[in-house]
Formats: sequence, structure tokens, C-alpha cells
Amino acid sequence: MKTQWTSRFREDLATIATLLLVVAACAPAAPPTPQPPSPTAATKAAPAPAPAAASPAPAAKATPAPAAKGPSGELAQLIEAAKKEGRVSVQLQSGVEAQPIRDGIRKKYGVDLQIESQPSASYPAAAAQMIAEGKAGVTPSFDALPLSDVSSLELTAAGFVEKVDWAPLLAEGTPKEVIQLGGLGISMFTGHVGMIYNPTAIPSAEAPKTFGDLANPKWRGKIAAYNYANLYVHYAFVRGIEKTLPELRAFMKNEPPLEIYARGGTRYLAGEYPILLTSSVYLLEARNKRVPVEWVSLDVSWIATHMFHVMKGAKNPNAAKLIAVFLASPEGHKIYNDSGRGSLFYPGNAEFEIHDRDMKAGLPLFSPLTWPGAVEFVLSEKGKQLQDQVGRILQGE
Repeated sequence: MKTQWTSRFREDLATIATLLLVVAACAPAAPPTPQPPSPTAATKAAPAPAPAAASPAPAAKATPAPAAKGPSGELAQLIEAAKKEGRVSVQLQSGVEAQPIRDGIRKKYGVDLQIESQPSASYPAAAAQMIAEGKAGVTPSFDALPLSDVSSLELTAAGFVEKVDWAPLLAEGTPKEVIQLGGLGISMFTGHVGMIYNPTAIPSAEAPKTFGDLANPKWRGKIAAYNYANLYVHYAFVRGIEKTLPELRAFMKNEPPLEIYARGGTRYLAGEYPILLTSSVYLLEARNKRVPVEWVSLDVSWIATHMFHVMKGAKNPNAAKLIAVFLASPEGHKIYNDSGRGSLFYPGNAEFEIHDRDMKAGLPLFSPLTWPGAVEFVLSEKGKQLQDQVGRILQGE
């Protein structure tokens, strides 16, 4: 089915650096043709406007890098340069360990990288740290950093991310759509933002179905949520600010613990709370640990595109590029998939299940990078003021 933004996309196609495709449902029988939403541009106030990012494309339609007998000249040079550096400093998501990545890079590229990793707890905090370091003119604490959506745009617009020609570096079988923001990022997984609940504690018929349902007093003491103010700003933008802020205040009256994703997931798995606002990562983790779980997309089918960025001025830029290329490859996808993180760029993972269910339910497809006006708003002064207001509401204002 054609989206309302198709014609505008075609008009703007020549001005963007990457192909902008939206997910198509991947049901075995007659999946619909993927349609691109309208591209967006960074606000004029941003010193370096970021190109539009490619939304996840269906694996059946994704275009693998062409097979090659050996590495391209560019990749061969990168491999040699990474060998000389010998190490790389990165953040990695919970459940993603450095050793399998090191083993995979050694096997695939013949490079034994010492990977110095720290947990990735908060994308907004990490982006803010990199921006502060960049403005101070100091060497970045990390050579490469995983972010998503608006955190990615904020960092790239600030001008502290290296633009890379990823295409000749991609491993065989890597969909070219993993290249994001015109080369400023490369995607290693995608996810959904929404809610999980325990169906043995909360009957499916009674579980919240919309953001407004979270304010029901009966959920007091039964629900926890993420503490990322920018995610609530996205909900407010797409649902309407005047509608969402009163509902958020009402939700906060239920006094939900506000946690980073990982901590919230731990509390759900421990049975402390039967309802959790979270990422689809924790749907997969709960299933893997045989904890009863169901997923609900609240009001919209919200797709988040997670990507690695190589920092300008990094100590080990070549090793950073090599680890990023590896994590975007089929071997890297397996590592992420084993950690509970799927990708709409690759077939056979739970992200397709969520997407298919949401499309059958008729939910609007939302990506902060491609929803008309979302980027401009969130990066605008008005958007920043709203984020401050949301932060105060989360603190109990």
C-alpha cells in the first residue's frame, strides 16, 4: 500500500545520501511492497545538518554487497591500518560481549584487536559526553559509539562524527541499507519501542493498549518504565503534545520506577513488575529465559535504528571502522541476534514478528528519523524546551 509520503520522497531522492526505505511486512504470503516515508533534514540551527537515515528495509528486499573473491582495496588498507593500531575503545550494549567480537574479527579479517569496552547504558548521556568532549577539543573517550535516532542526529549534527565511505568495506552478504546518515553511521541492529507485560499476571484483555492506558490507577505498583525523556518527547510529537503531557502526568501519579533499559529489564525478569515500558530487546531476553512475556506497541509501531559512529579525532579510527563493519555483517548480526537484538535488515528474527502484527493492527509506522517534521522539531528550541518540561514531569512536577 502506498504511503502518503511517496511522491515527496521521489522529489527529494536526489538530495539525500542514502536510499530511504520503510519496512514492509514479511509474512510469507504476498508481502506488501515497501514504501519510503518522506525524508527529513536537521534543523537550521544545527551546525552540520545530518542527511536522512535509511529506515529498515525488509530483508527480502535488502541489497547484499556483491560477492568478492577477496577484500576490496579499501578494505585491505583498512585491515592493515587496524592491525597497526591493535586496539579499539567502544561502548557495547548489555549482553554483547567483547570476546566473541574479537574472535570474529580475527577469523574474518586476520586482525587480533584488543577491544576495550564499557556498557552502553544511556544513548542521550553518551551523546552528550561526546559533544562536550568535542567542544572541549579533547580526544574522545571512545573510538566508536552506538546510538540511535535522535541521539545519533544530535551527535552528527554537532560535527563530531567521521563520515565514512562504508560501501567498499561491507562484508559479503551485508545489506547496503545498513549504511545510515549518508555514511555517518552504520546499523548493527534495529528494535521497537513499546511495552512488555507478563500474561500470567496481567490478562491480555486487561493489559494497557495505548499510552493513555498507563495512567489507570490499577497499574500503580505494577509498572516500571524507561527514564529517557527524549522517548516521551517522541510520543508527544506523534500523538499530540496537548494530549500526551496530561497523560504523562497522570501516568507519573502511579509512581512507576524510571530506569535505564537494562535495569528495567532486570526488574521485569526478576518478577518485580509485570508491566514494563522498554525496548523489544527485553521481549527476546524474557523469551530466552522462559519468563512469560507479551509485546504491545503503544499507539504506533515505533522502529528504532541503532548504529555505530566513528568519532572524529579517535585514537584508533581504523580499528573503529573495522569493528563497526564487522558488527554490521552477517557474523555481527548473529552476535547481536544471540543477545536478543534482531534487525529488519536481516530475515528470521522477532523484529519482523512485531512489525507484522503492528501492520495487521493498522498502527502507524513511526521512525523518529523519517516521520515528517520529527527531526526538525526535536532538534529545535521548542523541542528542547519540551524535553526539559518532560524531564520535570518525570521527576514528579
